Amino acid sequence: MMKTARAPSTPSHALGQLLTGAILGALLTVGGFALAGKLKPPGEPDALVALAQTVDTTDKQVDVMLARGDIAGAIGALEQLRAIKWPGRDRGGDACVQLRHDAFGRLLRLRLDNPQVDAKTPQQLLDLAEQGLGREWELLDPNPFTAHLLSLRGEILEQMGRDDDALLIYQQALDMNRDLLDEVMEGSR
Repeated sequence: MMKTARAPSTPSHALGQLLTGAILGALLTVGGFALAGKLKPPGEPDALVALAQTVDTTDKQVDVMLARGDIAGAIGALEQLRAIKWPGRDRGGDACVQLRHDAFGRLLRLRLDNPQVDAKTPQQLLDLAEQGLGREWELLDPNPFTAHLLSLRGEILEQMGRDDDALLIYQQALDMNRDLLDEVMEGSR
């Protein structure tokens, strides 16, 4: 059996590979969706790449914290991510908005499932959902991140006793998911 010589793996080498993969993955995904006409391309691709790297790093930190049972730490990391200046749709394209929806959705799900950790009122949670959705969500093509964040908003409205509002939001999320399912079914034919 022939052995291949490999350069010794160092933490900086591994980090370089990880960052290269994240950048390449983000660019290929965004480029592919933009070519397919599914996403508004970013006005400043560098803004999207930087954001994708930040979100990816935070997601990995949160995964490690959750594996250790550190829910407060995971919520704290996502709160730090929430506090960054998010590029708008004009700078980061649709993918930027979807990344925000994914991050805020993860934060809200953790907060709803763990109300005893850094407790927030239902109104504060609703404000968080609305901050995450922003004004641009209705301009997006159907996607799972926006649908998930909408359903979480509906869950909060339901907790607040605003059943009619919750029903409307749940219907919007359901319509978005139905559109996604239709796209998948059409693509498999």
